[in-house]
Amino acid sequence: MEYTKGMTLALSTLTPSGMILTADSRQTYRNNAGMIRIGSDSVTKLFKLTEKVGVAIAGRAFLPDPNGTPKNMGYFIEEFRSGGIDPALTVKNIAERLNDYLAGLFVTKERESLKAQIADAVMKLGGTDLVYKAPDGNLQPYSFKDSTGQPKEDAGFFETVDLIVAGIDDERVGRAYSVHVPKGIILENDTVKTGVMWIGQTDVVQRIILGYDSIGNNLSFVKEALARDPVQAGAELAKLQYIINWGTMSLQDAIDFNILITRTTESIQRFSDGTVFAPGGITGVGGNIAVAAILPDRGFVWVTKRQLRAEESAIEID
Repeated sequence: MEYTKGMTLALSTLTPSGMILTADSRQTYRNNAGMIRIGSDSVTKLFKLTEKVGVAIAGRAFLPDPNGTPKNMGYFIEEFRSGGIDPALTVKNIAERLNDYLAGLFVTKERESLKAQIADAVMKLGGTDLVYKAPDGNLQPYSFKDSTGQPKEDAGFFETVDLIVAGIDDERVGRAYSVHVPKGIILENDTVKTGVMWIGQTDVVQRIILGYDSIGNNLSFVKEALARDPVQAGAELAKLQYIINWGTMSLQDAIDFNILITRTTESIQRFSDGTVFAPGGITGVGGNIAVAAILPDRGFVWVTKRQLRAEESAIEID
């Protein structure tokens, strides 16, 4: 069995009253026949880190522990939390430290393995003069000369983890950070600006809110427009975006929004099989939706608490 991405859709909606952080609970894997299967609809992807900070995860589902045993990514999030988090740290500090911790678990090994795969692929093509360029997060750019001596450039990648780390700082402002391991923080927002942040399988939410998803940038006429005048092309594409008044949204509205987007994504995945431009799809969003509110006066509060259930019995595990 080859473990693969947990996929997921996690969202953080920021309102003037606080933040709502949600994540689905589906996990997929690739079996020995190469097929993607749903492994579980009860995996935890939303965690409380401190009294004021939480994290949602997406992407890579498993890592080997020091003994080489595959462990769910949540195991390592709990290890990070149990190691102690200084209450004096800002939300940004915690996001940075969690990125460093997770990167230290797998990035060096994955990058070396990827380089070996690239070298093998170039050799099989009859290529020469392989040069690895500076890595960019989980991407490894490289150049080589093909069998005819023509220069070529490409990039390989390894599966990684995405995070939304959200919490309240001392000035009672809610802050959320999108983290791409090992690159670090790639996007941030707060409850003064308000808005929404997402990670995971985001094509549906992008199409709904922005009017198109990022794969649209690969369409020939869009590529031409972006190459000719990226500022103007970006401004034109931005006209497709729905106008949502995040600054007037209540916390209940934010919960309803996150659940709507998550269930809509689940339903679209159920009935579709990718797009004409990019056929094939993975039904990676589903199961129960974990919901937490992060409030200026109360910090991290579970709306739906994590439980273990057996018929009519249940215990809380957080």
